[in-house]
Amino acid sequence: MTVSETTAVRHYPDLGAWVVADKETARAALGDPALSSRTAENGFYLPEAVRAECDELFDVISRWFVLRDGEDHLAARRAVQPLVSPGKIRRLRGEVDAIVEEVLDELPGSGVVDAVTRLTEQISARTLARLLGLSGTGADEMHRWARSLAAFLAASYRKDHALAAQRTLREMRARFENGTGGEGTIWNQVEGSPQDRLATCSMILFGGLETTTSLMTTALWYVLENRLTDRVTGPAGTAAAESVVERVLELHPPLGHVARSAAADIELAGCPVSRGDLVLVSLTGHDPFAPTPPPTTPPPHTPDAPRPDHLAFGHGMHYCTGAALARLEAVSLLDAFARRHPHARTAAATWGTNRTYRGFAHLEVDLTPGGSE
Repeated sequence: MTVSETTAVRHYPDLGAWVVADKETARAALGDPALSSRTAENGFYLPEAVRAECDELFDVISRWFVLRDGEDHLAARRAVQPLVSPGKIRRLRGEVDAIVEEVLDELPGSGVVDAVTRLTEQISARTLARLLGLSGTGADEMHRWARSLAAFLAASYRKDHALAAQRTLREMRARFENGTGGEGTIWNQVEGSPQDRLATCSMILFGGLETTTSLMTTALWYVLENRLTDRVTGPAGTAAAESVVERVLELHPPLGHVARSAAADIELAGCPVSRGDLVLVSLTGHDPFAPTPPPTTPPPHTPDAPRPDHLAFGHGMHYCTGAALARLEAVSLLDAFARRHPHARTAAATWGTNRTYRGFAHLEVDLTPGGSE
């Protein structure tokens, strides 16, 4: 770190970035027009020959509205918003419930299973496949696509990541164009050229697949560790599950930070940030890069606490368009799992090591009825 730091803003030379750690400073930073979302334009450090080889990749990602600012962002977002609005997502509740039940049907009646690979990855993939228009695409393939795009954006200077991400986009486009989408899907409803539609669908896949998996997994762990299955299935019902999800979003948001680029010389909490500097804005309410061990148990649940004022889905014009869907999937899973497996217990849990995409690498759950208390 440098001497130019506060408890709210710190500079990490090894990251080559400022980190906004404090929640209120982060909230202000997310609304500051001097901090630009056009980070990808400055992040493509590939040689010109490689860029020419990956022209399709750069063309598609340049259309992602999450990497735009101001009216340019808002105009592109308005075209998509009706397709993922809270009202439309609520109308999908029956389909999401059916997907959750289908995945639960595939679990054994007893024994230990990995809730990540057998449950939450499956639910998030099948739900997004239905929404986007990728019916018949397996969960493993969809997660491979999402991770390929994430790897490129995390290290866009690497030719191997760029080529892999471009192959992903080509595979996705071929799958869409083979007519697996069906009516009412984003691929068939979003406006624009095929490249615009591919940009929207790939952006939603990148932004929503892994993060929703993480939210569901952490919420399930929270319920099991706090012995909340009776509460989730009791008179409070959906409201209890919603309370759990909001508490988990506050404690363990699946995305640790978002990146911004300083469009001008500015000050953040008294720290001088130069034009072009990379700024990582925490969504956790604290410094996501602080050397703190992951928790072994969650804090006790406080059911009557007011809804937390967290930043898990961002703030301002870039507030996550998929927030309603992520919440719906998590609530649906908690309700259905608690009814089917009221005596389930955590057998083992392994946190992932990624500081950006946060959550469990594995969550082993014992489904054996009457298992150890």
